[in-house]
Amino acid sequence: MMKIFKTQRALKEHLSSIEEELVVGFAPTMGSLHEGHLSLIRESKKRCDIVVCSIFVNPTQFNVVSDFENYPKDYFEDIELLKSAGCDVLFLPNDVDEVYKNEKKVSLDLGNIINVLEGEHRPGHFDGVMRVVKLLFDIVQPDKAFFGLKDFQQFLVIQKMAKVLNMEIEVLGCDIVREENGLAMSSRNKRLSNTELKNALVLQKALNHCKNNFGKMGLQDLQAECFGILQKESEPEYFEICDAESLSPITEVSEPQKIRAFTATSIGEIRLIDNMEIV
Repeated sequence: MMKIFKTQRALKEHLSSIEEELVVGFAPTMGSLHEGHLSLIRESKKRCDIVVCSIFVNPTQFNVVSDFENYPKDYFEDIELLKSAGCDVLFLPNDVDEVYKNEKKVSLDLGNIINVLEGEHRPGHFDGVMRVVKLLFDIVQPDKAFFGLKDFQQFLVIQKMAKVLNMEIEVLGCDIVREENGLAMSSRNKRLSNTELKNALVLQKALNHCKNNFGKMGLQDLQAECFGILQKESEPEYFEICDAESLSPITEVSEPQKIRAFTATSIGEIRLIDNMEIV
């Protein structure tokens, strides 16, 4: 039976009673759960003895106040979904102060990966992400942490943060979970109308075009074509082809090199992101 804790103190007391040799897995979320989140719980279940999840809508990572205010919150349904996925422990803090009250701020320089793509278009976003994830890591003290690769840049940022801070936590990325039509699952999808949901398929269309035509034309021309595809159904912010480790834009292809395409676009008032492995 899943145990629910509202305070740091109660959660820490419970986790400290767990036998030391047991492996603790952790999946931090902001709730409004879908199959993508549940896949993290199931993967944690496979690799760990104890599965911990948190639900906390973190205000410091939102650039737009209305985004924070409108973020879906349905904790009753989330709790039932976590139970069905086999989660052992849920940290559901009472309020923002419950998470931030013991914060010891650290200054981190992770270099280029926090300044490009989402970092460029949402200044300060990753500062907020790192703040809250470090706090949650300190509270839960997991052995392994699981993040979805829809937020690929976030995964790299957290992985590097853990390394720089010498945290003994293995940060693992889990494959993007998509709808049958290819749309990446996202809590924001719930705010799209039926027409907007159809228009949102343009992200997958642009990414597939990039993958299918990579190497057949110049990189700048390919990026421009993909951006143009997005413009037909949405208001794109960026479409970038990048090195999958440094997130630096690709100007020429070298072997061996892992390459991903990244995009962000707005469908009506809803901003969506997606990415795809190209090579």
